[in-house]
This record gives sequence, structure tokens and C-alpha cells, in this order.
Amino acid sequence: MVHRASLLSLLFTGALLAQSPFVLPASHAAREGSSTTNVPFGRSTPTRVQSCYDPMLFAGPVTILSLAIRVDGGAVAAAKVVDVEIRMSTMPGTVLALNADFAQNRGVDETLVLPQQLLTLPAHTNVASPTTFDSPISLAVPFHYDPALGSLLVEIVVHGQPPGAYPQDVTYVCDSPEVTIGPVACTPAGGIPLRVESSTTQVMWGRPWVARVLDAPPGAMVTLGLGTIESGPWSGFVLPQELGFLGAPGCYLSIDVAGSLFSVAAGDGSAAFPFVIPNAPSALGYWIRFQGGAIYPGANALGLVTSQARKVQVCGWEPVGRVWASGLATTVGTREIGVAPVMQFLVQ
Repeated sequence: MVHRASLLSLLFTGALLAQSPFVLPASHAAREGSSTTNVPFGRSTPTRVQSCYDPMLFAGPVTILSLAIRVDGGAVAAAKVVDVEIRMSTMPGTVLALNADFAQNRGVDETLVLPQQLLTLPAHTNVASPTTFDSPISLAVPFHYDPALGSLLVEIVVHGQPPGAYPQDVTYVCDSPEVTIGPVACTPAGGIPLRVESSTTQVMWGRPWVARVLDAPPGAMVTLGLGTIESGPWSGFVLPQELGFLGAPGCYLSIDVAGSLFSVAAGDGSAAFPFVIPNAPSALGYWIRFQGGAIYPGANALGLVTSQARKVQVCGWEPVGRVWASGLATTVGTREIGVAPVMQFLVQ
């Protein structure tokens, strides 16, 4: 009996150790979102909201035991009693498949993880940013989620609530870091160095991105090269490759040329190159490398100058989304991609 008790104790301890908090999206674990929402707990009406979290946010299958919400940083809120139920399911596809029709999003494994009940949301007087998560809401039925099968869908149905704000923290729209790479631009005699820049401060998947070549001779043919690497061997070169052997000493090719576009410099020496980032959450975090070049007769024997290369990172949207509506009779809600409450789950 002693051995059996010891074995059970070890198994129980192991199970506890296997439980860990998991913030979605992880980028917000210690970072405040850029916006706030009164959906679903800060309204005076019944409200339904489905929050969708893309499979790419998960390393593998998990069993969800509880969830916790986070009040928006810097905000205060009085305690509030809400009549609520929570359901979870696996929505087929990525966050891009999120539909304005609530029923279309629910997976075949839809589970009532928290039956309808009165739930007390605690008062908040701490104005930290970000603030701490509320006490966990333990699920009556743990939910097993496998990201290989689709997105996690968390549906919160508020059947009734009194008036009063209860602002939740939601995901942010970020600024994309831009970094110079490789050697500096080559400067033609009597001229100024060619430059490139990202004209878009928020480079986001599914949205436009504009790069510009600057300080070229007015009317000159200019090119913008796009690359995937900034060092190492490429096509017989070793990046960054000095172009003196071609007649352009001091000029460098700093990226592989995976693609290139051409234009004519305007009177101010600029040329804009518009793109659309692929509408794919997997683009999040990708570094776009780019470098400019211009035909510049007399600059050197090759008649070509190059800019210093740059890279800019795709920083959003977060691979999350939500559909929500006031009232419970409507079957269609407002669909928002890149917006969802920051939540902490206890998983094992």
C-alpha cells in the first residue's frame, strides 16, 4: 500500500508540474496591447464573441484547463457579475477562414467548457501596463486542442450583465523595425549616395508596403532588388560582394537578388515601389531585404551606383481574430482580423 500511495503521489505531482500558463498571443505576455475592448464584458446588453487563435501560435496539442482575461493597462474597473457561458472548439483552417457567420466557425468538437452561470469579475484598481491577469476561470470540462486540425475558437456568450465598463486588453498594431545591412553606399564624385527606405511604418501581412529609392539623378533608371539573405555564398558571389571587378569599386551587392523592379527617378530623385504583403499569417516576423541601384554615367566605369541595403520586418497583424455581436438572436457578427483579447490559458 505504501508503494502504491507513493506511486500515486508521484503521478499526481508530475501532472501538476506538467501544467503551465500559456498566453495568447505570446507576444503580449509582457507587452501591453495597443487598444481596448468592451466586448463582451463592458456592455449593458447580452453579447456573443468568438475569439480565434491561429494554429501557428501553438507548438503542439494542449489540454486547456482554465482561462484568464486581462484588463486594459492603465484602466480601472469595478467588480461586475455577469451571466455567462463559454464554449470551445477547433475551427477548420487558419484565422483567415474566420467567418462573420457564427455557426460557420464552430468545429465538430464544440464543447460547453463552462455551463451558464453567474461569474464575478474582480475589481481593478491597479493601473499598471500591462496589468496582471484576472483570477483563472476554471473550466468544468477541459478542452483538448490540436493545432494540426485548425484554429482554437473560444466563444463567450454573455446572457446578461449590468451596465458598467470592464475594458479588456486586445492585441496591438505594431511598428516594423527597419535595419541597415551591409556596407555603406558608394558615393559618386560630386554626387550624394543613393538611399532606400521603407515608407510604410506598419508592414503587415495582407496590406500594402511601399519601398522607395532616394537621391538618384533625376530621370535616371533605378532598380529595387529584393532578397532573402544578406551574407554568405550566392550565385558565385560571397555577400556582401564588392563590385570593383565589374568596374564599380566601393559599390556592393549586399543581398541575393530574388527579384528586382525598375523605374525612373522623379525630379526629386525618388522612385516608389508599391507591393502587397501576402495575405498569410505565416508572413509574421519575416524580414524583407531590399537594396537600390541606379544608372549613373560617369560615377565609375560600370556607370552604376548602389545604396546601402536595408531590411524591414513584417510585424502584424497578429494571427488572431474575432466575430462579435450585441444580442444573442443574431447569427452574423462583425468580423475583425488581427484583433482578439489577450488571454492566459492553463494548459497541460
